[in-house]
Amino acid sequence: VASPLTLPEYAPGLEQPAASSERASVISANADEREFIGLLVQTARDYGLLYSEADLVNFHTAMKTGGLIILSGLSGTGKTKLVQVYGRALGMDDEQLSIIPVRPAWVDDADLLGYVDSVHMVYRPGDSGLVNTLIQADANKERLYLVCFDEMNLARVEHYFSQFLSVLEMDPMRRRLRLYNDELLPRLYNSAHYPPSISIGDNVLFVGTINLDESTYHFSDKLLDRANVITLKVLPFEGLRHLQEERKRKQDFRHEMSLDQYRSFAAETQVLQLSEREVALMSRMHQLLQQASSTLGIGYRVVRQISVFLANLPPSNVLSRGDAFDRQLVQRVFTKLRGPEDQLRSFIGAYRPDRQGIVESPLLALLDEYSDVSDFTAAREVLLQKAKELKLYGYTV
Repeated sequence: VASPLTLPEYAPGLEQPAASSERASVISANADEREFIGLLVQTARDYGLLYSEADLVNFHTAMKTGGLIILSGLSGTGKTKLVQVYGRALGMDDEQLSIIPVRPAWVDDADLLGYVDSVHMVYRPGDSGLVNTLIQADANKERLYLVCFDEMNLARVEHYFSQFLSVLEMDPMRRRLRLYNDELLPRLYNSAHYPPSISIGDNVLFVGTINLDESTYHFSDKLLDRANVITLKVLPFEGLRHLQEERKRKQDFRHEMSLDQYRSFAAETQVLQLSEREVALMSRMHQLLQQASSTLGIGYRVVRQISVFLANLPPSNVLSRGDAFDRQLVQRVFTKLRGPEDQLRSFIGAYRPDRQGIVESPLLALLDEYSDVSDFTAAREVLLQKAKELKLYGYTV
């Protein structure tokens, strides 16, 4: 049972599917969350896309709890398609679902948002279309909008995305994105359409996709501390054949979900929804990481984010609380375990090829001690991979 500890205060669209299953494809206006998850799973199948159901539940839970969600993984594993599938399951049209390809040349938020043309005295929005989408969302607060920054680490995220990092942490009632100084308002010809700042309500969902290769930039700890980084699992390819067999020829339709209905999926709480054992594990892990480096650890923000995620975990037989807690450690804590072998080996351990495993690992020993919380399958896989990288390259990212 979760312990009610006091929370520290600071602490462009898919093509229409060729076929649809026999399952009802219309989500009723009073549908519960379980029905929506079923629809999300079926929508992915209708478009011929193969995802783990646990990944879909994990992604949906992250999306409804807000903040910045980042999908990571191999190129071609369906990260952008998943965002589109989620939008379609919510009944969004192309105006509500905005996919923004990030360009390598972006160096500040003017490349994304636009700038003031002082020669012609007009505001020129960025060609990403983001500003127009946010203005439309502000004018239609009852409708949901989804913005995806595709391949967002092709440019330095901390440069062009700096405003969003601050704005997304604020309460939805106070979130405003600054376009230009208020003093320019009476001087710009198109200020009626492009105000000095735009309100970003909770009807706008944000997600990014990233590839990790030699053509991209790595994230700073500042961004990783604020993001939920989800790596999609690649399922056996035999499942693709079964998908084709399941698809039936039938017209597809999705009822547009309202903001109020989507809000009803989220559980708001001001207390820490973590058990004493979960809190103790994170406290011990924080101390362990701090011994290796003062830049590593688990802050109040991460503890609160994990608590909110677990409190919002929907009823499901594919993602238990233990599995969800395991994933949150990977998605919010282990993303920052990177650096040279001299720094990380002391708590990750050493990879032994003859044993196909890790030896002398304080982190694994800690997970073993708290096996009643979770089996930590995902965490163990990540630690094994990082130990292998340290053995081969002397460095892990």
